[in-house]
Amino acid sequence: GLSGYALNSSYQSRDDVRYKDELGNSIVNFSRLVPDGLLVFFPSYVVLDKCIEHWKGNGTGGTGSTWDRIIRFKAPVIEPRDSSMFTQAIEDYKSKLEVPGGTGAVFFAVCRGKVSEGLDFSDRAGRGVIIT
Repeated sequence: GLSGYALNSSYQSRDDVRYKDELGNSIVNFSRLVPDGLLVFFPSYVVLDKCIEHWKGNGTGGTGSTWDRIIRFKAPVIEPRDSSMFTQAIEDYKSKLEVPGGTGAVFFAVCRGKVSEGLDFSDRAGRGVIIT
């Protein structure tokens, strides 16, 4: 990551606060640099939930939390566990990409989940992909 800490999402390191901080800071930077749509895939819903929970509560100094810094650059959408809410999440992502003057959206999802299987994130919808 940015500070030199290894971005290793293995079972042994994924609960490490330094890993979550480093991953979050990297996503902030990708959110700032990548235009339009950014996709971020996690190994499981548990890891996805733990990272987002950590990022929402780790504000330091005057910079705000990692989550605050991510949403400064991209409107977030989180893949729902409930498949009945999936279509709504995709529509939400697409609508956030179409906001006039907007800076795009970030879709937090799970490898082998609904988002990663068979959907086409072409053009503006998938300008960057991060797999943790």
